[in-house]
Amino acid sequence: MAIRKKASSSSTPAEPGVKELKQSAERLQALIDDAPIGICNIDFKGKITYVNKRFEEVSGYSRDEVLGKNGLKLGMFPKETVKFLEKRLKNKLVGRPLPVLEAQFKCKDGHWIWVALEGKLMKGGRIPVGFQIISRDITQRKEAEEALRESRERLRKMFESVTDGISVVDLNGVITETNQRTVKMHGFKSRDELLGRSAFELVAPRDHDRITANMRKAVKQGTARSEEYTLLKADGSEFPGELSSSILKDASGRWIGHVTIARDITERKRAEEALKKAQEQLIRSEKLAAIGQLAGGVGHELRNPLGAIKNAALYVRRKVSNSELSTAEPKVLQFIDLIDEEVESANKVITDLLSFSRVAKPTVSLVNASSIVRDSLNHVAVPGNIKVVTDVGPGLPMVLVDASQIRQVFINVVLNGLEAMPEGGQFEISARSEDESVTVDFTDTGCGIPESVIDRIFDPLFTTKPRGVGLGLAMSKSIMDRHGGDMGVKSKEGKGTTFTVSLPTRAV
Repeated sequence: MAIRKKASSSSTPAEPGVKELKQSAERLQALIDDAPIGICNIDFKGKITYVNKRFEEVSGYSRDEVLGKNGLKLGMFPKETVKFLEKRLKNKLVGRPLPVLEAQFKCKDGHWIWVALEGKLMKGGRIPVGFQIISRDITQRKEAEEALRESRERLRKMFESVTDGISVVDLNGVITETNQRTVKMHGFKSRDELLGRSAFELVAPRDHDRITANMRKAVKQGTARSEEYTLLKADGSEFPGELSSSILKDASGRWIGHVTIARDITERKRAEEALKKAQEQLIRSEKLAAIGQLAGGVGHELRNPLGAIKNAALYVRRKVSNSELSTAEPKVLQFIDLIDEEVESANKVITDLLSFSRVAKPTVSLVNASSIVRDSLNHVAVPGNIKVVTDVGPGLPMVLVDASQIRQVFINVVLNGLEAMPEGGQFEISARSEDESVTVDFTDTGCGIPESVIDRIFDPLFTTKPRGVGLGLAMSKSIMDRHGGDMGVKSKEGKGTTFTVSLPTRAV
């Protein structure tokens, strides 16, 4: 007879019943269905097996419209997104989740939104059956990003379109941002050559202390007014520039650097210099015209009484020479000689005045510059203690000048050089061809011209000589101006002076 075992009084906890499991599944489904993110389940053929309420709200499609249909063929995604998702579905055996993908999504009403898609593999038991795709509406974020990108692009275009160089410099003086105008202004090839470089490398060393002081002012005042500095190009050459700067702060108000605006003022400086020269030329021309009129009138008025004085002195000389007075008072004849010398000196001044007032328009022709130099030296008596050295070769181009007027210019310059060397020295004349001119240098080893007066050396009636009117160089400068040439001077006191005369080789 079989004996039935008695059931044990101690038993394991009862497993959840069907009802509890069903309730738990319903609660989980309700959570998924009401989730604030869109959820869509698809199998490996792309067929939609489930969508939640949020998916319906965002897409505009009802469940009945999409369940059982291929989600990749409903036109919800752009072609490139469809290709990507199809490729992932084909690789189902790999088992990797879908990476986060930001893509455009077409709603039922036809408008597009941006969504972030993220998928995980779904399994039925141990077998993969598809993907659960979670989507978040990121349209606002994408629109904000696009607005920010467009804003940055507009700022970049403005940054690049301005005619001034703009650079952002950090607290260490390092360039962290710059525009293309700065690159071009300083002669670099690209922005990369400037980024990370010290801003001081773009400024001449002699201006470093001054620019540092002005930067400190900018920190205290918020901005620094425009200042002129000598700026540097990539090859080390210098050019005049104007810089202004403002301090740069972050969102918290903390000082993080400077915004510097640079402007190449080379053309402005040239225009200012040209205007200055034109104004000086106008004033000088007016002054020359007035002096010329005065000189012509005064010259004629003085020449008549000087002639009478000279004749009277000649008469007195004859009478004294034939009388006992010449023996008793020998100094009488000496004083008569002095009168003659002073009359001649006054006559020379009058001649200079009249020549100055009668400088005519040059009658130009092609002549050899070396022949004018030789001719000029033939008209000057060179003291024995002065050595004249010439280096004027025959290969120079012909110059288009009035030979007689240029000869007078050369004579005036040579005489000035010789008079500057009363103790003797060396006088050099050299010539060279430059562009469309022939430049002749006259160099002496005399006393030089004081720096305080060298700017006035070509002014009419200005002279540093004890005897002289100060018209020779003024007349020479006027002649060169009429020729369209140029005349300049460089001097070092106690060392000597070089006058430079540029003669045109063609009509100007």
